[in-house]
Amino acid sequence: MKGLGKRLLMLWEKHSRIINFVGLVTGFAFDLYLAKRPDSVVDNILLLTYLFICGAVIILLNVRQSRRQEEKQHPVEPLALLLVLQFCFGGLANNLLILYGKSGTLGGSFLFVVLLAAFALGNDFLKGRYQLLRLNIAIYYFLLLTYCIIAVPTFLLHAIGAQVFVISGAISLGVISIFLWILSVAAFRARDKKQVLEVGFIAGCIFIIFSGLYFLNIIPPVPLSIKGIGVYHSISKLPSGDYVGMYEAPAWYVFWRDTASTYTYTSGSEAYCFSAVFAPGSLTTPIVHTWEKYDTDTGKWELQSTFSFPISGGRAEGYRGWSTEVLTPGQWRCNVETSRGQLIGRIAFSAQVGTPPALTSSSL
Repeated sequence: MKGLGKRLLMLWEKHSRIINFVGLVTGFAFDLYLAKRPDSVVDNILLLTYLFICGAVIILLNVRQSRRQEEKQHPVEPLALLLVLQFCFGGLANNLLILYGKSGTLGGSFLFVVLLAAFALGNDFLKGRYQLLRLNIAIYYFLLLTYCIIAVPTFLLHAIGAQVFVISGAISLGVISIFLWILSVAAFRARDKKQVLEVGFIAGCIFIIFSGLYFLNIIPPVPLSIKGIGVYHSISKLPSGDYVGMYEAPAWYVFWRDTASTYTYTSGSEAYCFSAVFAPGSLTTPIVHTWEKYDTDTGKWELQSTFSFPISGGRAEGYRGWSTEVLTPGQWRCNVETSRGQLIGRIAFSAQVGTPPALTSSSL
């Protein structure tokens, strides 16, 4: 058995980068399949399990290091514990990246999504430093906070907004405070408690930075996500309760758009901006459609009109709603936003007067 363990260790040291890369890709594909919606019970149990294991491993690492220092033993890298921590940190980051990536637009949340993606990809390269207390706690609290911002409005408050964000942050600070107290008692006792205060300060700084990103509308509007958005010539309701929309279809290879990038209309007719926004069950919140037209003289998007309506969560395909606008020729876009201006989705198109081509109909 000792010989087998030694051979496995040698194999790991020789091919660790390849093994890490394969594990990262496999894990991300698994998380992509699993992390479908923020109110999934299975996914949340997995995320909570990751958080629990990460916390337990961080405590074990520091208890182990503290005892070796007391006994003046030569430090040995705890490979098994570091691998477990790496795996759980990576699983958390992958899941949260997917959930945050589905919420809002890539352009509107680019900075935050890139930050989370950089950590998910850099997870394999940081494992050698995971035994450092400050780095451990900084990563752990960052992931804990990003999870609380999803879980609290989904399962506790059933609403979104600035007040909900502050409550989510307060809960995350409470959890990390309890964790640091347990860490202090288990690993440091009466010694080196200054380190615990230092990492507590780091957690507080992360929350302050996060708050700044939130109020600058850089953080995606989780747990909301856009399921469909397009500009239609007409929308009608069937006796069955379903809706049917008539639209100009995009080219077959433009798979990321529901409707064409050009809208051809007769003068005086209305255009319909339709959106389907997913929200977790029991969550209710207002949604705002803002119509904007590009001003070629100023080089800016000018607000033309706004329309607000409430949505309720639970429908897998999203809560459906629409607004109308009388167009003039030019570049237009319809934004789907939260009440405080966080961008959930956007459709941009070019409006031109003429005879509309053959229209396509589909259920909405």
